[in-house]
Amino acid sequence: MPADGAEPVVVPADLWERPEMVSALTSRDIGHVFRLVRQYAGVSQTRIGVAVGLSQGKVSEIMKGAVQVASFEVFERVAEGLHMPDLARMTLGLAPRVITGVPLPRIPIPARDGTPASALPSVEQVGQLVLGPHQSDDVHDVDVLTLAWVVGRLDTHVDRRTMLLLAAGMTAEAAASIVDPWERLTRALSGPQALDEDTVERLEARTIGFHRLEYVLPARAIYQGLTTHITELSNLIQSGPPDRFRRRLAATAGEASTLAAWIAWDLKQPAQSASFDRVSALAAKESGHPVIQACTYAYKSYALEGVLALKAVQQAKTYLPPHGDDATRAWLLSREAEELAALGDRRAVELLHQAEEAFDRAQPHRERAWTRFLDAGRMAAFQLSTYVQLSDERHVLEAGQSALDSISHKTDHKRAAVIYADIAKAQFQLGDISEGVSYARRALDTAQRTESTWGLQHLAAVEKTLAGQQDQAARELLGDLIATRRDAGLSPA
Repeated sequence: MPADGAEPVVVPADLWERPEMVSALTSRDIGHVFRLVRQYAGVSQTRIGVAVGLSQGKVSEIMKGAVQVASFEVFERVAEGLHMPDLARMTLGLAPRVITGVPLPRIPIPARDGTPASALPSVEQVGQLVLGPHQSDDVHDVDVLTLAWVVGRLDTHVDRRTMLLLAAGMTAEAAASIVDPWERLTRALSGPQALDEDTVERLEARTIGFHRLEYVLPARAIYQGLTTHITELSNLIQSGPPDRFRRRLAATAGEASTLAAWIAWDLKQPAQSASFDRVSALAAKESGHPVIQACTYAYKSYALEGVLALKAVQQAKTYLPPHGDDATRAWLLSREAEELAALGDRRAVELLHQAEEAFDRAQPHRERAWTRFLDAGRMAAFQLSTYVQLSDERHVLEAGQSALDSISHKTDHKRAAVIYADIAKAQFQLGDISEGVSYARRALDTAQRTESTWGLQHLAAVEKTLAGQQDQAARELLGDLIATRRDAGLSPA
């Protein structure tokens, strides 16, 4: 018989509809949620902790109010562990787990910017987009500007499955069923006197949405929409808006331009990438947010190798403020650790520790448009990559398992290709050719499906390892990797 802590938590279905639970979910008071679950489900703190991945002591602190939950990852674990129905998940500010044909309630999608509920699309409206008769099988037919706005408004992570379902319904024809969010923008583009707070917030939300779309959709699916977005921002800035809006428009233009530069590189358009880099530099200066340049150089580091990549990351760090922006800080420290490890420098381990400390302080979903990608799984992937480079077998196994736990068929982001590639390289180092080939195949499949140049680049290290292998499966894999890189226009490994 399983121990008490191993028994699943069964929450009465009607508890999620009780006014006190709805209030707790709306205010994101997880302590109150836990107290209600303990009261009505009759479960111990230990069982709650096992279900949601927290220690009994941490559950106790949360229930007493000594600790407040603010991390998206914890909210998601709580929702999963307590088997929250979709309505409860959405009340908590999370995306629905399963979208079905059942009519959805008219509750607004939670906004990050304080916009009145009356101005937001309802979950039912978005559901109609997904489930209506005008769905498209081609993600490139979507109204990506409206999709980015909707996704940017969601105050939560959106997994790949949900994102693709939204995209499938977000054709230009279907998007018209949402009250046109760009009427104010059209007026604003005709003169600065029409620019208002709501318009600026819509543009900020759309920039966040593009950053979220990037890690689940192919670059070519969003590039044109992103450049249109930047053009609109530029036109507004040039129209002479009031100073209170000018700096915010410049900042969001910079955040969008850093992403455009990265995507242009991914699409093998170096001239356009360099142009967007210049735009982001100007926007960083105009807005008074030099940290935008930190993002620019961090992205640039992925396009470089060896000492040049390391120098780009170190340059990025010079744009960090003395305090704050901890999500960006954790990202840059992790990237520096990766590049130092590639050069065989053991100082990378200390940088990983510093990155973890910064991540513990960070609020990736609240800091910058580009920090939405950073979560515990991504941090584990950074650790895996670093320890693989250092040939640290013990830590590779630990980090590899953590990284694997962060991905599944439901969260198949572009990073999955990188994680599988790093695990493949580690398996080859450990002498397990069969497992190495298996994970490399997964990496290749994921990189092809998500059109991830980044993932294919990580597979370059696997190619070098395979070059000396006599195993037939390994040699076939090597041939497929070489062919894929050639078809993608990438340089030889």
